[in-house]
Amino acid sequence: MKNRPGRKRGIWAIALLILGVTLIGGPFALMVSLFSGAHYVGNAMLPTIADGDRVLLKRNPPEVRRGDIVTYEAVEWQGSGTSVGRVVAVEGDHIAYVNGESTLTLNGQPLDEPYVLDGAPGAPGVAFAVSVPQGRVFILGDNRGNSADSRYYSELQQGTLPVSAVTGVRTAEDNVVMAVLGLASTVGTLALSVGIGLGIAALVARRKKPVPAGPVWGAVHVDEA
Repeated sequence: MKNRPGRKRGIWAIALLILGVTLIGGPFALMVSLFSGAHYVGNAMLPTIADGDRVLLKRNPPEVRRGDIVTYEAVEWQGSGTSVGRVVAVEGDHIAYVNGESTLTLNGQPLDEPYVLDGAPGAPGVAFAVSVPQGRVFILGDNRGNSADSRYYSELQQGTLPVSAVTGVRTAEDNVVMAVLGLASTVGTLALSVGIGLGIAALVARRKKPVPAGPVWGAVHVDEA
């Protein structure tokens, strides 16, 4: 029994459509579960992040490290609402600033902070010396002259926040995970397009009427004289 016209193309079309939907839907679902985007509002993170900049975040990070730019919910400080800052010290660290000094000190050593606005490590009149308790972090804005951060809540656990208050860590848009997910989505889009094209071709082939082969019944045969 002969295959119906367009059968092979139809099979390829179905396979490519399934592959395309999987490669597009899978990475999209994974990206939504792992990452989130937010528009930053404010000047506390200048010059690193400006007002209105879009920030890509990794949700619920398993680890928070020194130098990470994070989103956090400081309920202890200001009630509800999400803020953005930089983690400058983690549990076990001793972070300090003396008015007039050119740098903060971390565990007794000068802390290099090239990201700080105008190279100003602290705000005038706001000195501190904090030993970060276990499971907590010390957070500052990069614009030290205009940032409501750990320095101003010393009466609450020395201005430290629990790691659980961190809701996301800023990540580069060109990191490996994002690149792989983007590639998978691109391949999925291509597979979906080819699958749709093959599906249309298969339907067209099936609707074409086959040309009859051999003699046609009812035809009149005329002998030449």
